[in-house]
Amino acid sequence: MSEANPTSLSTLDALDAQRPLGDRVYEALRDAIIDGRYEPGHWLRQEALAQELGVSQMPIREALRRLVAEGLAERIPYRGVRVVEFAPRDIADMCTVRLILESLAVRFATSHITADQIDQLKANLREAASCTAHDQMARRRELNDEFHLTICHASDHRYLIRQLDALWDWFPGVMLYEGMRRQEDLSSARLAREHKEHWAILSAIEQRDALQAEETTRRHIRNLSLELAEVLGIREELIEPLMDLTASHDCRGKGPA
Repeated sequence: MSEANPTSLSTLDALDAQRPLGDRVYEALRDAIIDGRYEPGHWLRQEALAQELGVSQMPIREALRRLVAEGLAERIPYRGVRVVEFAPRDIADMCTVRLILESLAVRFATSHITADQIDQLKANLREAASCTAHDQMARRRELNDEFHLTICHASDHRYLIRQLDALWDWFPGVMLYEGMRRQEDLSSARLAREHKEHWAILSAIEQRDALQAEETTRRHIRNLSLELAEVLGIREELIEPLMDLTASHDCRGKGPA
């Protein structure tokens, strides 16, 4: 990929000068990636970024570390850091794998989850209900990740948990929440749907209804996958197999006992 300079970043002077410099540098770079000013595959060179933003390389280095941890960038040994490349088909594949593995984990979690974990999930959802402002999307995303991973870890299946942990490290959920900041007319409905579906999943788990918990999880992941496809401009036909998987699974167990 080309290493030519991208469209200039918004200057740090335009950001809240009262906030730590490291946070402002990180948010400027993150926004440039989300907005497409840094295209997938673009190399993020510390020296060039420091000159562009008028800061030392230390906050740039920390910002790059955070971007890699968040999944927006990747570190290539002996070469540096670049914006992560997600082909549309890759994202569709991740959504499909997540739907299958996570719904399986939820089924197992229904019989293994503890009362303390259920209380933790309820507290998570109560806090999430208050995180609806644009500047709260980072926290809302953290709560979403915690909700799903708490359930996955409650499955008590070590290798399934390992696979889901790895998948969550790469799943571009940040794109969905940051994208909602830029689609004000859709964000409220999306957050409300997410919250309602999370409570439905938890309710089924608390009632120890494994089949209902699994089916509700499948529908939830299908819905958020469609929203992610919309935010990222992915053709809907790449996500359509998720609807087929959900429909075929919903029909299971509904025949005569």
